[in-house]
Order: sequence, then C-alpha cells, then structure tokens
Amino acid sequence: LGEIDRCRSIYNNYLKTMPHTCSAWTKYAELEKSLGETERCRAIYELAVNQPVLDMPEVLWKAYIDFEIEEGEGNHARKLFERLLDRTSHVKVWISYAQFEATEIGHGMETAREIFNKAYKQLKDDALK
Repeated sequence: LGEIDRCRSIYNNYLKTMPHTCSAWTKYAELEKSLGETERCRAIYELAVNQPVLDMPEVLWKAYIDFEIEEGEGNHARKLFERLLDRTSHVKVWISYAQFEATEIGHGMETAREIFNKAYKQLKDDALK
C-alpha cells in the first residue's frame, strides 16, 4: 500500500510540473485501473482532458474512450465522443464513433449510419467555409 501511495505522489508531482504530457496522464490512469480504482482512473482522465494544452490529445482521448468501452460504459463512451467532436471535427473521430455504435455496446447499425450521415454533412459544411 505504501508503494502505491508513493507512485501516486510521484505522478502527482510530475504532472504538476508537466501537465501537458499525455503519456504520463495515461500511465497514471492505467495504474489506477490496474488497482481496480475505476473512479480514480476516470477522475484522472477527466483532469487530463481538461488541461488547456496537451502534447498528444488524440492519444489521451482514445485511451479514455477505450477505458470506458472496456468498462462496459457505453453511455460514458458516447458522451466522450460527443465532447471530443465539440473540440474537433476530425474524420477519424467520426469514423471511430460510428464504429463504436456498430458494436455490441453501441446502439446498432442504424445509429452508426446516422453518425456517418451527420459526419458527412458536418465535414461537407466545414469544407465550404
């Protein structure tokens, strides 16, 4: 137990000085997940995605979404996709979102199709601006 607290302290101190480092946020969250600390893991990811500057935000968001999917939290994953799309309208995010909806944890093929159509419209509109 003492070693776990020490690891947490090390991550906390590192992230205070380098909060833009996505790999450190991800490793810290993975540590908590490996300890069965789901809520701590989720809280770390939340702190991470809310940082104003990140060196590789796409990696962090993917890890967070994958975590929620692995936990069987489809609604959480869905909300994360929506939040991410509010920040970026990148085609890869749209594709991943639609693919997620087409899985067992998603809402099915019809929803995936709706997301692809929404993506098409959004990306088309963005290109015309």
